[in-house]
Amino acid sequence: MVELIPGIIAVPVLSLLLGAVLASPLIVVIIRSLKAPRIMGIYASAALAYALWESLNSALRSENLKVTFNQLPGSVIMADGLTFYFTSIVLGIGLLSAIYSMGYIKQRSGEFYTLLLVMVLGMVGVFFSGDFVTFFIFWEVMSISSYLLVAFNYREWEAVEASLKYLIMSSTGSAAILFGLSLLYGLTGTLEFSGLSAALSSGGVRGELWNVAALVLIVGGLGVNIAMSPFHYWLPDAHPAAPSPISAMLSGVVIKTGVYAMVRVFTLLYPPATYDWAGGLMALALLTMTIGNLMASFQSDIKRLLAFSSIANIGYIALALSINTPLALAGGLLHVLNHAIAKALLFLSAGCLIESSGTRSLDELSGVGRKMPLSAATYSIGAFSLAGIPGLNAFVSEYMIILAAFSAGHVLPGAIMLVNVIIGALYHLRVVQIIFLKPETAKTSASHEAKPVMLAPVIILSALCVLIGVYASPFLSAVIQLASVLR
Repeated sequence: MVELIPGIIAVPVLSLLLGAVLASPLIVVIIRSLKAPRIMGIYASAALAYALWESLNSALRSENLKVTFNQLPGSVIMADGLTFYFTSIVLGIGLLSAIYSMGYIKQRSGEFYTLLLVMVLGMVGVFFSGDFVTFFIFWEVMSISSYLLVAFNYREWEAVEASLKYLIMSSTGSAAILFGLSLLYGLTGTLEFSGLSAALSSGGVRGELWNVAALVLIVGGLGVNIAMSPFHYWLPDAHPAAPSPISAMLSGVVIKTGVYAMVRVFTLLYPPATYDWAGGLMALALLTMTIGNLMASFQSDIKRLLAFSSIANIGYIALALSINTPLALAGGLLHVLNHAIAKALLFLSAGCLIESSGTRSLDELSGVGRKMPLSAATYSIGAFSLAGIPGLNAFVSEYMIILAAFSAGHVLPGAIMLVNVIIGALYHLRVVQIIFLKPETAKTSASHEAKPVMLAPVIILSALCVLIGVYASPFLSAVIQLASVLR
């Protein structure tokens, strides 16, 4: 662990995003005076691109850092390979969503891009947190901006209702986390991860009832964020109601912030060698994937279908965490990346189809692939990926998790996941059949291909799905190395 000079400037990625957020109001004033709203999209995209570059460079250099703040005793910023892995995913999806939004957002672009930058800052801040106080502050920054972005189209009652449900559910989860943290502080006298790790490994604290209660509260609160059953009810409403680039962010990376926190909690603070949580998490994982896939199978709204699919994929990742072998952890971490790419691709491609046809109904989107072949083709690549078709990225990570389950002797959970992947393939392929093979409707016959600025991100995401599917070696090496450290 390399000690650096105290101060936020010691963390380039975080300081860059913070500076971009603080400068956003000034940029908004400038673009309003110049009457050039596109400048805000260019500004946000440039900031995210540079932050992504810094994150990837740090990841390639295998940087580890720890920064303490003299002005805020107990506040710690730390980073390792896992930090930069998740940060790079968030910044990559955020960058492509920002570019896509330049063709999607028609009004109030200043507010939209400012909130997008704030949401990304909150997520990245969570990844860099070395204590639970800093973690919780950034967690709330992410959450509040997410509520506002879900309700961005506030003139539509659906968006307001979905945002309110998201606010109530997420606030309940945050309250549970905060209560759990108060118990941990009472037991150990610290909220720094390093101090907690040492304290929770001692025999005296390990057997405390309040320690178990803290674990349950923290995991339950995080479960709301990642939409793990039975805490998933907010997600199928929030994701369809949000603008499509925000749906891509919510399903692609926001729920992965909770996954990151669970990885830290389960490997750093409550290691499975000391605490027996694997069985409970495995049961929740199987319930989550089954409910998500079964509910997705009955949807007639394309965005609700994709939202339930995200719940199912969270179940796959949670199953990998519960198995907790190096192969399972590597598969889970790779699926975090693969699902982020494929789900962002699906939501952005669906946004192109919806924007042109004016409908989210699968029945009314019938035959749209004939009018919008490129958007429909990119959607199909994302659908084929999550359907587990070999040669595309999600197949690799889904196969790893199933193989890890069977290798570890968890035959029934592995079989249940295999059945769930087949169910997922059926409803994803059904959508492809509808948009390509079914007759055109009145709405789809008047559709036309999306703008180039909207097509560019989905083409990049499609290329990534294929690249990881056919040349997985570098990505496998990265996640296997991360998993070996976590173990």
